[in-house]
Amino acid sequence: MKTNLLFRVAESRPLTGLGVLLFPAEPPETLGLLELHTSLQLMLVQPDKQEISATASVEEVTRTGQPAVRALLLTQEGAAAVPVGTEVWTVAVNG
Repeated sequence: MKTNLLFRVAESRPLTGLGVLLFPAEPPETLGLLELHTSLQLMLVQPDKQEISATASVEEVTRTGQPAVRALLLTQEGAAAVPVGTEVWTVAVNG
């Protein structure tokens, strides 16, 4: 299994019925290179070192008066808000 650090979470926002949006502390270049709605397998490493497997899609969020930003939408069942500072790692299974 290969992993790459994507970003650290600056904000986590639950969206009822959809999942949880994760906003990066700094915009990672990688998200800008991926097509919108690309599905990713992730490993979330919380500040207390707890690891959680997750599935997310790449989304674009616009806010009034601000430029659009890329974020990840956790889509797995039971997705819950994650603490600020959580590391988001992409996971690729080599086969």
